Amino acid sequence: MNAYETRSQIRLNLRLHVFLLVPILFFIGCAAIGLNRQVAKFQRPPEYTRFFELLDRSVAEAGVRDASAFKVSGFPYLRTNRFLTGLKKDLNNDARKEQWVHRLQQLDIEARQREIYNLPTAALKDLARQLGEPAGRQMLQERAAFYSAKILTHDQRLPNFYDVLLGAVTDPSEYSTAMRVVGIYPLTSIPVTAVSRNVQEKFRKWHHAPADSLGILGALTAYVPSRSTEYSEKTVRLILNRSKQNALLIPQPSMADQQTLLAMFAPVINQDVAGVYDNIGEVVWQDNIVGINAAKPTIYYYFSHARFKNVPVLQLNYVFWYSARNGQNSPWIERGPIDGITIRVSLDDDGRPFMVDIMNNCGCYHFFVPHHKKIGKMIPTPDGIDAFVPRRLPESYPQKRLKLRIISGWHQVAHMDDEMNATRSLSYQLAAYEQLEMLPHEDQTFESIFNSAGIGKGSGRVEPLIFFPMGIVDIGSMRQRGHHAIKLVGREHFDDPDLFDRNFEIE
Repeated sequence: MNAYETRSQIRLNLRLHVFLLVPILFFIGCAAIGLNRQVAKFQRPPEYTRFFELLDRSVAEAGVRDASAFKVSGFPYLRTNRFLTGLKKDLNNDARKEQWVHRLQQLDIEARQREIYNLPTAALKDLARQLGEPAGRQMLQERAAFYSAKILTHDQRLPNFYDVLLGAVTDPSEYSTAMRVVGIYPLTSIPVTAVSRNVQEKFRKWHHAPADSLGILGALTAYVPSRSTEYSEKTVRLILNRSKQNALLIPQPSMADQQTLLAMFAPVINQDVAGVYDNIGEVVWQDNIVGINAAKPTIYYYFSHARFKNVPVLQLNYVFWYSARNGQNSPWIERGPIDGITIRVSLDDDGRPFMVDIMNNCGCYHFFVPHHKKIGKMIPTPDGIDAFVPRRLPESYPQKRLKLRIISGWHQVAHMDDEMNATRSLSYQLAAYEQLEMLPHEDQTFESIFNSAGIGKGSGRVEPLIFFPMGIVDIGSMRQRGHHAIKLVGREHFDDPDLFDRNFEIE
């Protein structure tokens, strides 16, 4: 294609973007009106609906909405995520529908517990006054669960309940089509694609070079789990098998089994520490600003689900944080307060990890590290950048614990092995990710480190001024689970349940 043809294609793509945006917005509006009319016919008891209306209003006015799951329009007692939304096509019997809707309900109950914890005292008292109840957080949580059960029972008696609900359950994109139209995405994505591929090539060279060839600016520090368990394929398989005894075959390990799995797969982080910004620590409030307590190394965990060969699988997410992205290795446009990395281990039914994938907590620099036998070659992406695979998992993993080598300042994983040795060692504790979503202040009030849009407070960068045409709001900022866009060119989400099946041929 010559230069003239390229320019003509770009102009055509721009016209199509603008042409398509208007009808899309129109149909979205029409769909919302139609859904509201259908829900209005449910004739729910006013007492139940009034409670949720007042609670939602208080939460919105206080700016403490929990964004870890997505609200279901017309169903104030339900929330969803991308995994549960993706299960809609599998609800082929009553038992599956029943379990599915109860999982939506549980997501809402858990999110509301955090929202109620995070309500300021004045907002809590005002809400209690409107409800004619004592100002108690425990009371509100109990009342929310009670009314949730009441409305669900009422709605399930209606013959068209599931038909209406299935139409209402969607998950929003982290990509803004409007921003891409304004930013002339078909044109601006061309240099971004070139830069992305150059960075990927740099990362690939790191991973293929010997670990000891990587320069060290400070002291190589090994962060090791304070509690560890030797890997046992048999144990993992037993845990997964007994946790899938449900209609949807979703792995749901007990609390005790969760701790066993976390201790078994917890990685070793070999961090080059050249400044305070390289210390991994506990997330705390410091004078109403998100800070890091380096004296208490902490990795936060949560469990998630995906599909592998169309079968639900369990994922272990390990998330850790730094006080800043800074130092000579870090590009200047990416520097700023608070930084972090997420390491996700996905397990198959055999009790083995078939994939480890990693990203910075902004959603940036995502890459896959597949099992050398279970995952085949990549499937090309037609309208974006192909999945990035700088290497395969070490053959000794998981019998030997995974060790990650992370460079100073920029905090990129530059190598992955099981033989790397550090000059000093610090132990880290595991803590539930939910703590970040209701983090205590010194006065024992609670506040999430993320705002109502799922963006990390105080973690902004200058990147939106440069990369807004890619359509990601607050690009470069740290993000809450459920809100990680992992491609600048194209569209892809970290929690997409079909991420692996779509990007790889499965052996």
